[in-house]
Amino acid sequence: MTGRRDKIDLICGAAVGALGLFALVTSLGWDFGSMRRIGPGVFPALTGLVLIGLGLAIAVFERSAPDDDAPAPVNLRGFALVVAGLVAFTVLIKPAGMVPAVWAAVFLSARADPSARLRDTVIVAVVMTAIALGLFIHLLGFQARAFGAY
Repeated sequence: MTGRRDKIDLICGAAVGALGLFALVTSLGWDFGSMRRIGPGVFPALTGLVLIGLGLAIAVFERSAPDDDAPAPVNLRGFALVVAGLVAFTVLIKPAGMVPAVWAAVFLSARADPSARLRDTVIVAVVMTAIALGLFIHLLGFQARAFGAY
């Protein structure tokens, strides 16, 4: 299949891959720590690798829609809120700690869905923050603090 849909898939795949490459390159300047105590560079590096793989998969394999399908309208609000969530996490993680950073990132990203109710969004943010706190700080020994600067 060729046409407009292929170009959109290629552009979207390239954008996801570029975001992954940016995360990977940025993480190389951070401490990776050790297997016993992972550092702040590990998660962005792994996320970057996953995004690069997803970008390649989107660009290469996403060819399922027929050419005559009209593309869905672009959800700029959703895009802006997901980016705002990533920026909030980046800005808050060092000065405020993991709990505020993860909560803000999840809350903003969850609000990207226009049908999401505020109550459900808050519940998702609280649950995901608790999971991240338990997994990264308590189980894996991530070097960030739950609250406050580190």
